[in-house]
Amino acid sequence: MTAAENHRIAKNAIYLYGRMLLTVGISLYTARVVLETLGVDNYAIYNLVGGIVAVLGFINGTMAGATQRFLNYEMGCGSEDRVRRTFSNALLIHLAIALIVLILAETVGLWFVNTRLVIAPERMWAANVTYQLSILAAMASIIQIPYVASVMAHEHMRIFASMSVLNVVLKLLVILSLVFFPTMDSLIIYAVLMLGVSLLIAALYRRYCVKHFNECHFSIRPDRDIFTSMLKFSGWDIYGNLCYTGRVQGTIVILNLFGGLPLNAAGNLTLTVSGTVTSFASAVTAAFRPQIIQQYARRNYNEMLTLLNNCARYSFLLMGLLVVPMFIEMDFMLGLWLKEVPEFTSEFCRISLLAACGELLVVTVCIGIHATGKVKNLSFISGTLYLIELPAMYFMLKTTGNPPVVYLVHCVFITMVLLADTVILKTQLPCFSIRRFWHRGVFVPFLIVGSVTVAALWLQSLGEQGFMRAILIAMFTTSMTVSLTYGFGINAATRTMVNDKINSILRKDK
Repeated sequence: MTAAENHRIAKNAIYLYGRMLLTVGISLYTARVVLETLGVDNYAIYNLVGGIVAVLGFINGTMAGATQRFLNYEMGCGSEDRVRRTFSNALLIHLAIALIVLILAETVGLWFVNTRLVIAPERMWAANVTYQLSILAAMASIIQIPYVASVMAHEHMRIFASMSVLNVVLKLLVILSLVFFPTMDSLIIYAVLMLGVSLLIAALYRRYCVKHFNECHFSIRPDRDIFTSMLKFSGWDIYGNLCYTGRVQGTIVILNLFGGLPLNAAGNLTLTVSGTVTSFASAVTAAFRPQIIQQYARRNYNEMLTLLNNCARYSFLLMGLLVVPMFIEMDFMLGLWLKEVPEFTSEFCRISLLAACGELLVVTVCIGIHATGKVKNLSFISGTLYLIELPAMYFMLKTTGNPPVVYLVHCVFITMVLLADTVILKTQLPCFSIRRFWHRGVFVPFLIVGSVTVAALWLQSLGEQGFMRAILIAMFTTSMTVSLTYGFGINAATRTMVNDKINSILRKDK
């Protein structure tokens, strides 16, 4: 790896991290304004009939990862013609998916909306209009995936971050326009404007890609090998992701069976907290992903594995930077965020944050397995473990009657998944060292984060709960994590690079 490549990875991580800071903050505020502006009934209708967009987001994420993987692999091999054919085949697949979605939505989906959803008769017309607009928005989202994947594959993270911020800002402007310029039927106008945002973002992605990337000039040249490989990769990947999604939603169902709506509320809030924190740390894995795959394609296995270990270490450390103060001050933070905190929410969130650290390491190992293109064992074994997790949760909750045990079971299973995934990567890439990965990517950052946690718990015992203590702990954990990372979490070469960068900044200020 050259200094320029390392610099690009660091810069891309910063872009993606900044994107998350802005988009999460704006999205949380937008969600509150949407509920206040549309009202409970219209908000519920939009989420019911427009839920097709959220459901398809699952498929979108899987297909985007597959498309980026194949583009990065061919870029690493250095064949421009193969890159062009890969993009064209990816776009053909997504056009076919969009057509299938349209057919299913206008048959099965339309029947479900009109016969099974509980919607007041006087609002049924508005619900149907919103549903049709949501279908178009979903199709636009599907067709733009190859273009988004191209931006990610070329590591133009500044553009990806800018487009993401533009997307959430436009959605905020949409709802603010309804606040200041109310209409006869705000639900329909909201759906129309949201479709407009989807079409605009898709058009901007396409325009940028066609202008900057040669492979994005679409041509109908089906390549049987590429087409089949992408479908096979995506098929197994979808199985694994379906199992994971089933585990997430199944956890909420199990909580409902034993504790009703109060435990449901606590579980959904836990998903929001852990998902938001993980999204910040995942900026690191997204920045490393293109180079890991390209180094594999070039057969630079030592470089690839160095990147993989560094990705695990830095994403873990960044996760610890966020998790430790939240873990310690969870009660205070939930009290600030919510007017009424459901029982067990604090315990759920704390344990879930611990599991999220393991999930981030799993994502890192999965990048290495995805680089090989052999995802059958990964999806089948990991996916099956996620499914087995559900009866284990049910049994432990029925036996103990203690709801937090559900998340403890998840911690155990995510450790098993991580172990299984490292073994799978070893079988597919013999030069991968399980011992080195667990030492450099897991054990070292774990010691740093653990030491910071112990010190922060001692500091917590010295003062009463409140805003000042929370700020003090956040500042203390940040400074201690950075110091320990500088001293023990990075190698000599990285430390020298950091020193040079600091000295360069200091010289500019003089």
